[in-house]
Amino acid sequence: MSNHNNETFVFDGKTKLFTIVLMVIGAVCLGWSYISGPEDMHHMRFWTNYLHNSVFFTGIAFTAVLFLAAHALAWGGWVAMFKRIPEAIMSFLWVGAILFLILGIAIYMHANGTELLYLWNNQDYLNVESANFDPLAFHKSAFVNPIAYLLTVVVVLAWTFFAVMFRKISINEDSTPYVVTTDNPVPENVRKNRIYAAAFLPIGGFSSAYVIWQWVMSVDTHWYSTLFAWYVTVSMWVAMMAMTFMLIIFLRGRGLLQKFTDEHMHDIGKYIFGFSVFWTYLWFSQFMLIWYANNGEETQYFFIRFEQFKVVFFANLLMNFVGPFFILMMNNSKRTLGTLGFVAGLVFIGHWVDFYQMIKPGVWYNYEHAQHLSHAGHGDHGDTHSENTYHINEAPKAVLTTYQDDQHGHDHGNDHSNGDDVNTNAEHNHDTHTDNHNHDDHATTDAGHDHDDNHGHAAAGHDDHAHGDHAHHAEPQFLLGVHFPGALEIGTMLGFLGLFLFVTFTALSRAPLYPPNDPYILESEHYDTGIGPERDAH
Repeated sequence: MSNHNNETFVFDGKTKLFTIVLMVIGAVCLGWSYISGPEDMHHMRFWTNYLHNSVFFTGIAFTAVLFLAAHALAWGGWVAMFKRIPEAIMSFLWVGAILFLILGIAIYMHANGTELLYLWNNQDYLNVESANFDPLAFHKSAFVNPIAYLLTVVVVLAWTFFAVMFRKISINEDSTPYVVTTDNPVPENVRKNRIYAAAFLPIGGFSSAYVIWQWVMSVDTHWYSTLFAWYVTVSMWVAMMAMTFMLIIFLRGRGLLQKFTDEHMHDIGKYIFGFSVFWTYLWFSQFMLIWYANNGEETQYFFIRFEQFKVVFFANLLMNFVGPFFILMMNNSKRTLGTLGFVAGLVFIGHWVDFYQMIKPGVWYNYEHAQHLSHAGHGDHGDTHSENTYHINEAPKAVLTTYQDDQHGHDHGNDHSNGDDVNTNAEHNHDTHTDNHNHDDHATTDAGHDHDDNHGHAAAGHDDHAHGDHAHHAEPQFLLGVHFPGALEIGTMLGFLGLFLFVTFTALSRAPLYPPNDPYILESEHYDTGIGPERDAH
């Protein structure tokens, strides 16, 4: 067995081939998602898959920097034994900057499909002269716009700078013996590391909220939550801890990380358990307050996810709370490699699903915007600006998630069938349409006029058309790849995972896994949580 002081990971040809195969699978699936699908979806599946995985893996790299900075300031010496793993993970940040530079340029150039990704990128909604003018999107466009989106690349590059400095200091420690004197009680490398950590935490904390608002929350342009940035960051954090432990299992399987013990594993398990509970607290706090207030502008976010994305909605809670909570509740499960490895894999996939349900329903919501407007027949009405503004902004839940409207429509139809004849209630029908849809003045004609002129006939025809629409949308539409991940989504995720592992493994192979001169390495070697079979026996 080799000396653990010289442990080095070799990124061999077989492992490289594996990551390259994953990348090829991902490229094929991403390319296929671009050329497939209905024409009116404008490559919606491609852009959502690209955004979803770019945010997910870039977020994991960001929280790796956050992890190292927090432990540097808190003097968390127990992480020294495996710190080279988060150091390698954070090297993906420069790739994330490139990914979002590509997406930002596409948004700036108004590439086909990006108007569905973000409503604020649809010029028709921002044009005050347009019949489809959206005042809310126009108002928010001062903050969410192509230039502001491109500035997120600058933020990621700033994170990358801190990641490079942390890595540089860590590597320098390997060739600089740890010496403490009365004149120099804190070694230079340790002092620099803490300075960068102290600077990064507030910068990373505030800037991460900015990029999360731009990347994810602005997908639902008509909605916002003050808890959202916290929620997303914690989701990234748990995914990062899960990825860290899965990489530890991989390296241990190769005979490396010999000094990694059950004590380290126990604390990683506590991190996954504790932050899974914290994630659930944030999820419930956001959900409960919105549900209790019952404000249509806020409830639309959860309404569409609950009504049209039920499987993803509940799978998110099962994988990210129920599973880790009940499995890791016992101490022994945190100290069992297979059990903790299973939970790590579960929550990693679970938080990928979490980001799926953050992004896909919002873009589907935007797609239904476009479909509603294209079938609204606004060119035939007198006050089209008022009508469309109402539909888009005043009642987005009722318009964009048709399920509730459809159920109401069927109940309304049943009431008519059990009452008087429909023709004798034509005036009531016109009043209803006038109140809810702001139709033209012809909708105010009485029942007798309906039978005598063309405008009345058109109004009655609109009633029939609306009834036909309700019949057509009686059940929520289900599309694989939208309402539930399909093969292209899974394949794209594997491709991004392959790219992520390629970058991470490359960084891992460039430095010894064991940092001999880390000031906390001896503490980490002999780390003891005070929990275990030996202590329990006493």
